[in-house]
Amino acid sequence: MSTFIEVNSVDKKCPVIINLDMVMEIAPLKDGGTTLFFSDSAAVGGKTAYTVTDSYSQFQQFALQTVGADDIAKKIKALKGA
Repeated sequence: MSTFIEVNSVDKKCPVIINLDMVMEIAPLKDGGTTLFFSDSAAVGGKTAYTVTDSYSQFQQFALQTVGADDIAKKIKALKGA
């Protein structure tokens, strides 16, 4: 089952509904808003950017688990100890 959410498109200047299952990366913007990246084999770098006015924190609720540098260090230490 796909997850659809409504966001506010910067380019279209209106609300749009996107399929979160198709998003491969979500990045906060320094001046506010968020850029969503979709896979696109025809694009340079293999992805297409889509900018929305919605806050990055709105998308964090959909993350199963956030991982930071400390989490990675702990995992590496555990692997070396095994």
